[in-house]
Amino acid sequence: MLLLTCAAARAGDFATEMLESTFKLFHPDSTGTCVLVRREAADPALYVVTAAHVLENTHGDTAIVVLREQAEDGSFKRHDHTVPIRRDGKPLWVRHETEDVAVLRLDEVPPVPANALPLEAIADEAAVGAAELHICSPVYVLTYPQRFEGNNAGFPVARRGMIASHPLLPVKRHPTFYADYTTFAGDSGGPVFIPDAEGRPLVIGIVLAQMRHDETVKMEYEERTIHHPLGLGTVLHSQFVRDTIERAAQREDQEAGNPGGS
Repeated sequence: MLLLTCAAARAGDFATEMLESTFKLFHPDSTGTCVLVRREAADPALYVVTAAHVLENTHGDTAIVVLREQAEDGSFKRHDHTVPIRRDGKPLWVRHETEDVAVLRLDEVPPVPANALPLEAIADEAAVGAAELHICSPVYVLTYPQRFEGNNAGFPVARRGMIASHPLLPVKRHPTFYADYTTFAGDSGGPVFIPDAEGRPLVIGIVLAQMRHDETVKMEYEERTIHHPLGLGTVLHSQFVRDTIERAAQREDQEAGNPGGS
């Protein structure tokens, strides 16, 4: 009984920390999920991590990150925060050169306190290997399926799945893997995570897409395409997330005339 109680406490801790750093990225054209990340203390910026297609499918110069502000009684209030995503028609985000992940750097302080994961919570390939993940390993997901929110404060919805494809590594050969959980539009950019050895959240990937089987039914006067969900999500390895965060930081430094980095 003691072991079960301790395990439950740890699970709650890592999940809550992940929850507090996961937000809805909203626009009438394209809605997905994003994670806020911070680098070392010398870099004051916030980094918005999401799937690249979420931003690419968003028209216009702005999008909304749904922040939450906690009241004195412990409740939370939704705060829709508009962020710039383009300037003069050009993207402000950095996209990975080959993979569907984008990072938007925010230099302005948000209007309400916003939690962000430390960069070390985004697993590199070595951390994924050290976690000894394999086929059928359990994973957790936080997203906004079909734009659905957990409540009117704008919290994401948690689901549990498992790794559904093999092999997981190396990431250069296998940049994505499948997770067994029911995936929907709006999940894109959502973190796929586990607890690390110290009970903190460890992001091992972000959701990119749902897998489905498309069936075409032909009749004499009508033709229909039926989409059969397979209950699988495509997940991009977090190594590519880390790489893109570093590229976003370096681009800002270069534009500011500081090629040495922050």
